[in-house]
Amino acid sequence: MNINYTVKRSRKRKRTISLQISDNSELVIAAPYFTPVAEINRFVQEKQNWIHKTIQKRKEDSIKNKSKEYITGEMFYYLGESFPLETFFEQNERKGLVFWGNRFYLNTADAAEKGMFYFVSWYKKKAKQHIRQRVDFYSSELKLRAKNVKITSAEKRWGSCSADDNLSFSFRLIMAPPDIIDYVIVHELMHIKEKNHSAAFWKLIEAVMPEYKMHRRWLKDNNHKFIL
Repeated sequence: MNINYTVKRSRKRKRTISLQISDNSELVIAAPYFTPVAEINRFVQEKQNWIHKTIQKRKEDSIKNKSKEYITGEMFYYLGESFPLETFFEQNERKGLVFWGNRFYLNTADAAEKGMFYFVSWYKKKAKQHIRQRVDFYSSELKLRAKNVKITSAEKRWGSCSADDNLSFSFRLIMAPPDIIDYVIVHELMHIKEKNHSAAFWKLIEAVMPEYKMHRRWLKDNNHKFIL
């Protein structure tokens, strides 16, 4: 056997053997008290493919969902590309974040505590510039006018259109590739015409972006890249 596990025997359990993978990926087998070791080994052997896949997925999810540490060498996304961060502290220079030469530079004495603040501020500024320009472009192309465009800190919603045609976009969207940003903008602008996700709504989207399903899939598959 190449799978380590812990057995918990129970006099109350009548027949079945079950398994559970703990949060730290340890395998625990629950079995009736007098179950032979050979039978338990056979049970684990039969389940080994599922066990390996489940543990691997948990490890990948843990990496994906890991919050940023704001240390030198860490990668951050901007317009679909990832760029390294270099942290330093120079008291005589302006504190904060700059992007230059395909690299982020963070000047602060406490990057771990202030890193998120500086990145969010920078992303919001860039999102405001880029997204509003693209909203203006598509508004002109589609003849759809929003009353207002707002950049928010939403974590799970890329954009929204209110009942009175005010558009909101998460600053995290600026980390995505330009064509993905355009898709979200077109999506929300189309809600000025159709306030739901009916078949008619998706036909409007498809007329402008035939590949919109690929963009939707990209957002779902790459959501973890936007964690700060």
